[in-house]
Amino acid sequence: MDSPSDWLRGRRHVTGKIFACVTAVIGAGVLTLATMIALVQGTIMAVSIVNLPLRILAVAMDVFFGTVLLLGCIYLATHWAVRILGVGQSEFPPLHEDTNQTDLPKN
Repeated sequence: MDSPSDWLRGRRHVTGKIFACVTAVIGAGVLTLATMIALVQGTIMAVSIVNLPLRILAVAMDVFFGTVLLLGCIYLATHWAVRILGVGQSEFPPLHEDTNQTDLPKN
């Protein structure tokens, strides 16, 4: 039977994991919202440039940096989720052994 200290230790672990999950979700949401605000402000500034070649360059850089920033937000949110949930330590399932070699295409 579990002792009260084991039960309390397990409860602290679950509470810490819940706190980490909530913090990661809030952090990812704030980071994504801040990125979107910065992108909208950058787009407004880029399209207000009078010089056409400079405006084209500014819009292209805005699209490039916007894509990089949003992909970075997605990467961080996914990375935090994997780190918190501990999925990274699981083993891969075994590969299926294909014994039927007659279905292979012939070149």
